Amino acid sequence: MKELQTSNFKPQNKTQITTFNLKMFGIWKLLVGICLGFGCLMFGFVLSGCSEQMSTEYFYYSPSWTRGGQVIHIYGLQTTSKNIIGTQTGSSYAESVATMEATAGAAVTARFDVTSAKPYQMTCSPSGEYVAYLNDLDSSSSSYGSVIIRNIAGGSHSGLDLVELAFAANKIKSFDWSNDGTKIVYCTSTEVRTVNIDGTVDTLVVADTGIEFVSWKYGTMIAFVRTVGSDKILSLINPNGSARVNFAAASSVDKPQISSADTSIIYGLADGAYCKVDTGTSTRTTVLASCSGELPRLSPDAAKVVYSKTSEATGIYLLDIAAGTETAIR
Repeated sequence: MKELQTSNFKPQNKTQITTFNLKMFGIWKLLVGICLGFGCLMFGFVLSGCSEQMSTEYFYYSPSWTRGGQVIHIYGLQTTSKNIIGTQTGSSYAESVATMEATAGAAVTARFDVTSAKPYQMTCSPSGEYVAYLNDLDSSSSSYGSVIIRNIAGGSHSGLDLVELAFAANKIKSFDWSNDGTKIVYCTSTEVRTVNIDGTVDTLVVADTGIEFVSWKYGTMIAFVRTVGSDKILSLINPNGSARVNFAAASSVDKPQISSADTSIIYGLADGAYCKVDTGTSTRTTVLASCSGELPRLSPDAAKVVYSKTSEATGIYLLDIAAGTETAIR
């Protein structure tokens, strides 16, 4: 039989083999580290850049009227960015006072930024030159520290551009323009007062308790509401404090607005409805049986009402008084 031949190969010593293996293992670790590092870098790049998702949300609320019949309101813009796995990476929020026509889907025109100083209870002057609003909210007492008046007339104009009427810290509950636009009427919980729009001649009209709301624009008399027990009581009074008339709870409304078409008519909220009060006969009738308007504002021609709803974060609604119909316009 042929003899089996043995190989002449002899293995290296154990030290040489171990050194060789360690070198190969080090190279392998280096390559793996480079690959992992590159992968993490690319993954991070994808998360932070290429696949970032942006979302935008719009808010419309606190509407009122300009003299020309446009709706002036607060316009909020919320922008949020998220990475590919849905984690929020950034956000921003800005608010402006804006105007739009009183029709559904009308274009919105931003007037000025109010992100750092949110307006409350906006109302325009009878002449249409100015918008005024409350500022410096004290949420614990639902009162405010100042009234801001801004000129919104287009093009060249005369008069004030910006005025801040500051009062004792956070005590104003409500305010409105005088019928000639030269004064402001405002109330604390215990007083109704008037002041010129330049801040001079601050005058007491009447003192009482539980006062919550005032209205004057278009009317010769000031309307105000106070809480008595569980009732909202509407009263009328002359600016000099004379000829006060108190209405029964069944003939009263909250958040009153005086009609420009007939100043003996006052509109407002009562028992979850939007109502009309004839102050001559002390009768209250229903315009819209179910109304959750936060602060309904009567149009300059007294034909429509605009408001946001207390139960909604965004939305502007228009009520046609003659038809008794409600339409969402934003």
